[in-house]
Amino acid sequence: MTNKNSAALNVETDQLLERVYQVKPELQYEVRDGIVFVIKEQNAWVQRMLRKIKYKIPETSEMELDQYGSFILQQIDGQRNVREIGEHLGEAYEEANNQLYDRLLLYLNHLEKNEKYIERIG
Repeated sequence: MTNKNSAALNVETDQLLERVYQVKPELQYEVRDGIVFVIKEQNAWVQRMLRKIKYKIPETSEMELDQYGSFILQQIDGQRNVREIGEHLGEAYEEANNQLYDRLLLYLNHLEKNEKYIERIG
């Protein structure tokens, strides 16, 4: 790799680490003993129809995040950037320091693009 490519990668990495995210306002979740439970409405037309004919379909479901996911979601406040979240994660969980920012960026991308729990604001 040439120095030119290396410098370009460093600039791109720095830009990624400066990103700021916020939890989407419509996301419903609860924190219990440090673990985040995301609450999703079960409001598809089939579920509503089955409820009308007295099937016991819960109106919500919960998805429990693991300890890392819970920690990260609670760090996302619209002010901390990825670098700061990573520093806090590394301090709280020493074992998370192995490939910290690679994994953190992948997880944040998953939360933003796939789950749609967060949005980038900076």
